[in-house]
Amino acid sequence: MRLCFICLATLCFMACSTQYNINGDSSVSTLDGRMLYLKAVSQNNSMESIDSCEVVHGKFTFMGTMDSICMGELTMDNISVMPVVIENGEVTIFINDMEQRVVGGALNNKLYQFLGARNQLENEIMELSSQEARAILSGYNPVELHSKLQEKMDKVSAKIDRLEANFVIDNADNILGRSFFMELCNRTPGPMLTPQIKQILKKAPAKFRHLPFVESYVRAAEANHRFIRQTTQ
Repeated sequence: MRLCFICLATLCFMACSTQYNINGDSSVSTLDGRMLYLKAVSQNNSMESIDSCEVVHGKFTFMGTMDSICMGELTMDNISVMPVVIENGEVTIFINDMEQRVVGGALNNKLYQFLGARNQLENEIMELSSQEARAILSGYNPVELHSKLQEKMDKVSAKIDRLEANFVIDNADNILGRSFFMELCNRTPGPMLTPQIKQILKKAPAKFRHLPFVESYVRAAEANHRFIRQTTQ
């Protein structure tokens, strides 16, 4: 499952205290005896380990207290395994050969419902690519075939763009929308107001648009657009 949330210290959702209790269940035998680390953003905006545990007979547990709800990640050997929202309540991580998912906690449930929906659409695009390869090997005209399948791929890609934009808009008041907005921003080589980001800024509440990091990104993107126009005239 593709995901790489960019976590910033300013994105932590303020709360009096966050008591997290994360239980893990793995059916991947090679994980037994390995150390897993729960990481969260630090004050200097880097990801740092806040807890660790060993996988024993497919089970592992993280417990502790945080000053705020924030995006975190489960890692092994400094490699990100999956994202997890560090929030109040009982949370369970499931890891098997097919998927990694988190159940429990309002924000984690929202996050993985979104990831599941996006993953289905991404699989549709992969299947269309596989269909194209198989058809070409069967003797179909590659130019005509590509034109036909590309139209379908573009429609699925548009669905993904809408799904992602709506996820940010619907969660503009919590850590999910803010973190994923930063992921969208970091997909481009530099700050740019893509159609997807413009749609988010158009529909997101004013409170979201006036967040310091959002305003900073918009200013940088507008400056880039002005520079590009000047250099191409």
